[in-house]
Amino acid sequence: MKTLEAIGFLKSGDKIKENQFEILRAISDEINKDTESHISKELLLRALENKKYFSETAPILQSLVRQIGLFPYLDSEKLSLKETIAYEYHRPQNLGDIVFHQEQLSIYFKLLAGKNVVLSAPTSFGKSKIIDAIIADQIYDNIVIVVPTLALIDETRRRLTEQFSHLYNVIAHPSQKIVEGKNLFIFTPERVVAYKNDFPKIDFFVIDEFYKIGGQSEEDKRVIALNEAFYHLYKKHKAQFYMLGPNIKMISEGAGKKFNFEFISTDYDTVISEVNPIHLSTKDQRIEKLVETCSKITQSTLIYCKSIPQVYEVAEELLNRNIGLSEPECYEIADWLSLEFHPEWVLPKALYNGIGLHYGPLPRSIAKEMVRLFNEEKIRFLICTSTLIEGVNTKAKNVIIYENKIARQKLDYFTFNNIKGRSGRMFEHFIGRVFTFDDEPQQELPFVDFPLYSQDENTPESLLIQLDEEDLSNRSIEKVKKRATNSPLPIWVLQDNHGIDPDDQIAVYNQIVEDMRYMHPQLSWTRMPKYDQLQTCCKLIWENWVGSNKNEVYSYKQLTFRIWNIKAKQRLSERISNELVGEYAAKDANDAVKRILSFDRNWVGFDFPQYLLALHRIQEYIFQKNKLKPGDYSYFAKQVESFFLPEVCIALDEFGVPINLSQKCAFLNQANDLTEAINILRDFDISSLRLHPYEITLLENAKKGI
Repeated sequence: MKTLEAIGFLKSGDKIKENQFEILRAISDEINKDTESHISKELLLRALENKKYFSETAPILQSLVRQIGLFPYLDSEKLSLKETIAYEYHRPQNLGDIVFHQEQLSIYFKLLAGKNVVLSAPTSFGKSKIIDAIIADQIYDNIVIVVPTLALIDETRRRLTEQFSHLYNVIAHPSQKIVEGKNLFIFTPERVVAYKNDFPKIDFFVIDEFYKIGGQSEEDKRVIALNEAFYHLYKKHKAQFYMLGPNIKMISEGAGKKFNFEFISTDYDTVISEVNPIHLSTKDQRIEKLVETCSKITQSTLIYCKSIPQVYEVAEELLNRNIGLSEPECYEIADWLSLEFHPEWVLPKALYNGIGLHYGPLPRSIAKEMVRLFNEEKIRFLICTSTLIEGVNTKAKNVIIYENKIARQKLDYFTFNNIKGRSGRMFEHFIGRVFTFDDEPQQELPFVDFPLYSQDENTPESLLIQLDEEDLSNRSIEKVKKRATNSPLPIWVLQDNHGIDPDDQIAVYNQIVEDMRYMHPQLSWTRMPKYDQLQTCCKLIWENWVGSNKNEVYSYKQLTFRIWNIKAKQRLSERISNELVGEYAAKDANDAVKRILSFDRNWVGFDFPQYLLALHRIQEYIFQKNKLKPGDYSYFAKQVESFFLPEVCIALDEFGVPINLSQKCAFLNQANDLTEAINILRDFDISSLRLHPYEITLLENAKKGI
């Protein structure tokens, strides 16, 4: 039997049993030609998908699985002595029932030997299991795992807490306490940078989605934060590291020698993603094909959309066409979301029909619930943006790429592969299906630059000033010295204001000193500003550091108004309802929810407090130098970041307790710190509380994950 004929039988599922020996012989021929070829693995994985038809030839199939190195897929109870020895050899000694495939084992041994490894591999490779094995071996006291998003902090924390809380003190929020002995930190790059002076000696660190270090599709300040985090952990702590991410073509020449790592790129797959292109030309055709495809699907499906408005649009269309299923467990969460957000918001309506939504500004606790319901098959469709693609684990059989864009930019091959890789899951679905309504991007994987090494003309100056002189190139030394000599602001101010371009900081300095008589009374406030003082701060921030429409804010006056209103501590549902009235009213409930959640996530939760503290350092230096009393913005910045609520309420959101729920729970929000709140929650009788049934569920789920 020819290879194509064997694939035909395996794809169709017809007459496999009658032709099982001939199919396996065709697979064996391909494996003998090249065990590492894509076609060899595809044939074998398709055979495993149809394993029930190979009852008479099961030992042959087992032998081929072993030959190609897919040891996790072996049936351990049906192995020969020789196969059992090989099987046990691939089992990391301290990780329970986990067995590695041959490529995982190779990486694991390199790390055990003390090598630094940068691994580029497909989504289904099992890169995170290698982290688990290293932690389980307890050879390091203090470990840092750097993940790209706060959503991934929660997922990683839950996975590692469940396995290793008896071995390590797991710290996923800066307010948690370090202990003597073993600590496991799970932080974003921004948190690593902010926390860097508080770390104990770090022995080992991991960077997930390492390709972002070169700036692929990332904002400059996020790239700078990741580079700073890597530099601090590598240079200051001299820690061993493991960096992982999806398929990369190559890394900047010389970076491996500079940072003493081995770059390994592999396309070793443990599942197959089968792409089904459907060529369409109009929006109407696209939605009709989506509805037709979804109506035939019975298994878990991700629907990728380019933006939040498109997520809403697709959800509304599926609801109008009665696509979905009815799952009673979703009714409670739908009812709660209607009460706590808005009854006309599409998410609760979608949940009644077995459809979930997932996008960046969604509260972390709610986004986590969407993934849980999807993985537990309580919802069939999860409509998402690119934020779900960055490492969040889902059990999707199918992925539908509704439009091949992120916002207005076309998907490149790298990002397309990342989205495609979400179809199928090891031990769940050997074959994942991908439906795309556009042509696949041209096959070109990215080159990843290490700006810390290359230091070319594109390397941000705000990164260069963070490096020790011995790590700067001659050109960079001259650049930094020139900046230090000519800058009216001292270098330490420029350094402390991480990620803000030095020229932009100096622009603010000049504005203040040029009109000191006006600026001093406007900027020398402490603790709580007056409205006009806050507006002056917002104007300096907006005009010098933002400069354009960003995250539901269109001017410095609107930014002032929105920040000021946070002080009122209105319920979230009230703020959403208020967004639907007035001169600049949202067009509907969906738009109102999007505006409020985007502003809360981006401006309140991060951007504004960081910018305000940067402005604080600049005005403090200027006024002290001129023997004037400076302002102190630290209290107000912290209050904004915590929505003028107890700080523990915001931290608990990352642990699965929404802010609007922790506000109701005095036993949590009156705790002195997050560690105390977690300990209280762990021992509290949740059933005694008078809350909405879904709020009880949320607290129980959070309790299980700590």
